[in-house]
Amino acid sequence: MTSPTVRTPQPLTERVLERLVYRSDAVGAADGPMDLSEIVATSVRNNGRRRITGALAYQSGTFVQVLEGDPEALTALMADIEADARHRNVRVLARWPVQAQLFLGWAMVLVDTRKLSPHLSKLLSQTGSGAQVTTVIAELANARLGSMV
Repeated sequence: MTSPTVRTPQPLTERVLERLVYRSDAVGAADGPMDLSEIVATSVRNNGRRRITGALAYQSGTFVQVLEGDPEALTALMADIEADARHRNVRVLARWPVQAQLFLGWAMVLVDTRKLSPHLSKLLSQTGSGAQVTTVIAELANARLGSMV
């Protein structure tokens, strides 16, 4: 008679997460202002399927977005964004591994940039690094959450 095999449970592998920050020039509709609600609705649907979280800012004709999730999902999403006619001149500012998501629970949140100082506005839409942009967008997202409570 053989003794039963005791199986040691395999350790759960940690989910690999990355944060990606990009900036792109917005290509608006010729007949009026850009409809950001459509972009956010599409992002919520698609990002939810891909388990991506993030935040979107629109400032001075520029999209700035912080995205978080599985590296392969982020790569696929960036290919979609680069092919999207609403984006031109897509520039990845930074991409790095992270331990946790800043925007957990938000497949996509649109942040309000109207009250930014001229300095922060320029940092967001023109000069800021990926880390600087992430800080500004995270603070704007937190302000939005605070106003909803």
